[in-house]
Amino acid sequence: MKKYLPIIIPILLFATYFIGRMIYFTPNYGSGEVAPNFEGTKPNGETFELKDLQGNYVLLEFWGSWCGDCRHSHPGLVELYKEFHNKEYMDAGNFEILGVGLETSEERWKRAIEKDGLIWEYHTVQLSERSSGMFDQPLALDYGIKWAPSSFLIDPKGNIIKVNPSRSELEKFLTGKLKK
Repeated sequence: MKKYLPIIIPILLFATYFIGRMIYFTPNYGSGEVAPNFEGTKPNGETFELKDLQGNYVLLEFWGSWCGDCRHSHPGLVELYKEFHNKEYMDAGNFEILGVGLETSEERWKRAIEKDGLIWEYHTVQLSERSSGMFDQPLALDYGIKWAPSSFLIDPKGNIIKVNPSRSELEKFLTGKLKK
């Protein structure tokens, strides 16, 4: 047994690390739970609430102008929005994207929206004075966001139906909900 300890101990440490990491990065809400309502302010200063979007499918997307993976995913989100916004759904009015910027600079956030062509109406920002505090903002804490991008697909009744869905999962799901 002692001769296997040099192999077993690293394997156990490795497994413990990845299980702990998985638990740590799991958002506070999962499929089937009600998405907590919140108020946001659009770049033009107009306020809205998540509940204003009930009746639609909503992709709640947490991102940052500083996040390479987020910025890399934006062209695909724009295509998804163009493909599924203003379509007729069996059980919903529309498909919307609500982007939540986790930022230290409102100006950088606005420039990223413009540069990346994020054409959807609903954007809001959570500002932090320091980059290490972006995930400590109220909305990120409430949803349990610990990395970006993080997303939730919300159904017309306000329930979370998918956490961090891939683009292909979203396309398949939304295609299946379109009126024939």
